[in-house]
Parts: sequence; C-alpha cells; structure tokens
Amino acid sequence: MTQWNVEHGDILDHSADGLLCSANPNLNLSGGVGGAFALRYGTEMQEFLHESLRHQSLIHIPPGDSVIAPSCGSPFIAIAHAVSIDAFYETDIDTVIRTYRSAIRGLATHDCRTIAAACLGCGYGRMTTDAFASVSARLFGMHFDGVGRITLVTTNADLAERLASILANEKRG
Repeated sequence: MTQWNVEHGDILDHSADGLLCSANPNLNLSGGVGGAFALRYGTEMQEFLHESLRHQSLIHIPPGDSVIAPSCGSPFIAIAHAVSIDAFYETDIDTVIRTYRSAIRGLATHDCRTIAAACLGCGYGRMTTDAFASVSARLFGMHFDGVGRITLVTTNADLAERLASILANEKRG
C-alpha cells in the first residue's frame, strides 16, 4: 500500500526519489515551487521544459497532464511538472485528482518509490482550502503501484494541520 504523509516545510528540502510540483500550462518556472527550483538549481530545468514543448510542437500542456523531467542538478531522480490549472489559474477537484494520478504514475515509471508532492492548485491556483481538503480525502485512499510513500508538503501551516487531521481520520476509519 502507498503510505501518505503530510509535512509543513519547504518541499525542495524534503528527501524523496521524486518531486511532484505544480506547473503552469506554459511550463514557465516563474513562481512557486518551479521558481524556487530555478533559483536553487539553475536554468537547466527551464531549458528542458521549453525544449520538451518544442519537441512536441506544443505551446502549452493541458490541465490534468504532467511532464516528467530529469533531476537537472537536484537530488531527485525525476520531477513531475503537474499542470492542474488552466491559463486563468482556475481548476476543480476532478482536474486536480486527475493531475495527481498522471504525475504519480509518471514518477513511478521512473523508479520513484517515494514522492514529495506539492498541494496542486493551492498556490497561484484558486483552489480553496475546503476544496483541497476534499482532494486530499480522496487521495489518501489511493494506492499507486510501485510507490511506497507520498508526502504532501506545504509551507501553509494551517493547511498542513488540516491535511494531517484528514489523514489521521482516514487511518482511523
């Protein structure tokens, strides 16, 4: 079974095989986890992502999809750039769930047995805390073949506390 955890902190400091971070449809590392990644590890990831779009003759990635990238100097085996928002930063619960599934399965195919995952749709995206609580309640019941542990990591202390409570209820139930 996939074990789920919740942590409050900087996702880039979390030890895991794979990193699941939110991405905008154009795959620009302009803010959030992507921006922090570029500041910490340089421009190699941005170059990879833009080349990935060019190679596929795409301008953007549709919501629900993800792009799996190599480590690009980070300690992670692979990074899933998960697009859970549209061009206007709007999303919904089903899109976020679909995006997690796509990204986690992609990381699993790259031998990522442990994953540090961002709370998709909660940063620049307009997902409310209540809506993400519904997402997490559904996620915590999911199993992904080959993935032993997924940790949702957020810098929002209130959200981390709420998610930990939902996870504790899931484990009891």
